[in-house]
Amino acid sequence: LLRQRRLSEIEAKITELLPVHKKFVDLKKQLELKLYDLSLFQGRAEQNEHHKLGEVVKKIEQELEEAKFAAKQKEILYNECVSTVSKLEKSIKEHDNNREGRLKDLEKQIKATKAQMKSASKDLKGHENERERLIMEQEAVVKEHASLESQLDSLRTQISRLNFEIEEQKAKV
Repeated sequence: LLRQRRLSEIEAKITELLPVHKKFVDLKKQLELKLYDLSLFQGRAEQNEHHKLGEVVKKIEQELEEAKFAAKQKEILYNECVSTVSKLEKSIKEHDNNREGRLKDLEKQIKATKAQMKSASKDLKGHENERERLIMEQEAVVKEHASLESQLDSLRTQISRLNFEIEEQKAKV
């Protein structure tokens, strides 16, 4: 999208330059014509009325100077526009290069993130297995505890019965 916009800007600049270039070419032709006219008038001036033609020559020389100046201005403007187009083209090229570099960096980041995700998933699986093992161990301990409580109750009952028997035996004795 940015490249398309840049291209449109360059095309607009080129379109803008075309009339400037045309004017430059036209002014250059005018200049050549004036130079030719001047040489013709100078030739006639030697043969015809010197004073009258002298003024015409001065006028032509003045027009020639103005045409030279205008042509120079258009040439400067034309060169500036060419320079701008060149800079825009270079900018587009650099933008493309930077884009590729950024894409490569993003791809590297994605790969690194995927690797971290894989590692984290592996760790999570390990933790889940450990959790399940601990739950099973806890259940086993609870069962064992219940079994020991039951045995303890049984032993207390036995002790109580034995104490009772001892008391009976003492009484008999």
